[in-house]
Amino acid sequence: MYDIVFISCQAPSADANYAALKARFPLAKRVDSTNGVYQAYITASKKCFTKMFWIVWDNLTISNTFDFSYIPDDWDENYIHVFENGLYFDGILLVPKKALVSQREIEYRFFSNKKEVDILASTPNIYDVVFISYQEPNADENYSKLLKKVPTAKRVNGVKGIHQAHIEAAKLSSSKMFFVVDGDADMCDDFTFDYQVPVWDETTVHVWRSINPINDLVYGYGGIKLFPRNETLIMDTTKPDMTTSISSKFNAVEETANITAFNTDAFSTWRSAFRECAKLSSKTILRQNDEETESRLNIWCTKGGERRCGDFAIAGANAGREFGLSNMADISLINNFEWLEAKFNDNT
Repeated sequence: MYDIVFISCQAPSADANYAALKARFPLAKRVDSTNGVYQAYITASKKCFTKMFWIVWDNLTISNTFDFSYIPDDWDENYIHVFENGLYFDGILLVPKKALVSQREIEYRFFSNKKEVDILASTPNIYDVVFISYQEPNADENYSKLLKKVPTAKRVNGVKGIHQAHIEAAKLSSSKMFFVVDGDADMCDDFTFDYQVPVWDETTVHVWRSINPINDLVYGYGGIKLFPRNETLIMDTTKPDMTTSISSKFNAVEETANITAFNTDAFSTWRSAFRECAKLSSKTILRQNDEETESRLNIWCTKGGERRCGDFAIAGANAGREFGLSNMADISLINNFEWLEAKFNDNT
């Protein structure tokens, strides 16, 4: 049997996962990646004395049916064998002792000299979920509903500034990526937080679709988001649209996760519509489709007046569009809630 090395990258499940591995394989070694994951790999290689060795990452749950007895054919011993990790081949590795592996290959678990082995060896640990609320009248109700779905969901409440609130959410998270649920998000019953991202794509922002209760638009506005933790911690807080400025990589997930129940009262409704339409009209959202943007903007400004607080949504949308089109507008003001409240009082 080949040597087994457990590499800890400070995942919160590391100790428990290593204990489970040791219970089955007492000779399994452990290396902590205090000097980076690539250096940990180099150390792991030096600790092993068989011609190939196993690498087990700390954020994996090993399948009960996987017993590390796999032995490749002689002509395959020069390949890095990558086993199924849930949906992707980015989990447990069987590495030739003499393999030349670059730092990038280890960090992204994407190897040029690899063989994908169609055996389910592990599943990844789920990502943290953080609920962010700031004066939404329905926040407590929505958080209680979320806790029934995800009992471990954390909460950031009352932090001033949208960017700052998300940075605090990133600090609460201990997984490489984390879900964000907004305070006015009424979760769909069938939505689950088991979405998996391959290691080589963990710097992408993923956004789910949400239903607008006033005008029936369905797109990323107010939707559940999955953010890369490190990129969120160092985001550019001067950008008016936070979601699209965290990373250069963005993925719109074609699944509806929630209703954005922002129409709880006059000001909340007006403010939400103003902010979104100011962003849409000013074209500050990176990588937006102009034709799609204009269509959404027109619907925001004209549809749903008969719905709950619909007249305030339309008023806010038109005021936001006018503000976004103004050459003198400081678009960063849309994240200043005191300024927005004064604007609301003047507008209504």
